[in-house]
Amino acid sequence: MAIKEQKKNGMKIVDNMDGEKSAEDKLNMKVSELDKSRIRQLMLLKEEAESKGDTDKVKEIDAELFKMGS
Repeated sequence: MAIKEQKKNGMKIVDNMDGEKSAEDKLNMKVSELDKSRIRQLMLLKEEAESKGDTDKVKEIDAELFKMGS
């Protein structure tokens, strides 16, 4: 962790240089968790549509899954 210290107007200022990267990593992790949850949901919907013989719904779900993989 890179911490940068400097003095300004007689006061010590501490800057956490990794703060932005850490926040971005946390955001990416949460997005990844949402994607996994959405994929599970879509797979269940696809299974249900296949059992009902709804080919249009299956194609629609496949298209959304494909977009998520891109």
